[in-house]
Amino acid sequence: MNTADSQRNLAWKLNWYRQSELEGSLLLGRMAGTVEDDFLCAELTRHAAEEAEHSRLWDETIRAVGLPHIRIFRSYQAFYLRHSGPPAALLEVLCFTQIFERRVHRRFSAEIADPATPAPARTAYQRMLDDEKGHLSWVAQWLKQQPAAAECLRRYQNIDLQVYDEIKPYELHLHDLPGLGRERQTA
Repeated sequence: MNTADSQRNLAWKLNWYRQSELEGSLLLGRMAGTVEDDFLCAELTRHAAEEAEHSRLWDETIRAVGLPHIRIFRSYQAFYLRHSGPPAALLEVLCFTQIFERRVHRRFSAEIADPATPAPARTAYQRMLDDEKGHLSWVAQWLKQQPAAAECLRRYQNIDLQVYDEIKPYELHLHDLPGLGRERQTA
């Protein structure tokens, strides 16, 4: 892959991550407004705020690396929803979140290890991995107390594998992933 193609793919990837973090924030924020438990409301609110901060961090990283803004139409989560439908309850949202955050952890760890990853992106990945530890922890603790969690986690794990299999062929050319987004046309 030449440098121009590599930069184009990096732009698509980081813009996609930016949009996915924002959509995750909005989902968790909506859930915070539906719970009556003080602990859950506080954790969902904190989690939503951190996801919004991650979106902002990706925006800063995109600018620091000198990459263009790309309008993203389908977040990573949208691929899950196509397989699962919208989550019907808090349990589904948090099972989905737990499986999704595990995927993020593996992906970001691989990105940090890649010598081609620009320093500003490597810094962003590391910061997000540090934040995700807290997310994975509180969600896992809550799920341990839910009788239907194991089955729901298995369901989302299967969906995660389907989504990963669908996206993997486009890993080095995300701009070809159908319906993902649109680059700004320059004159």
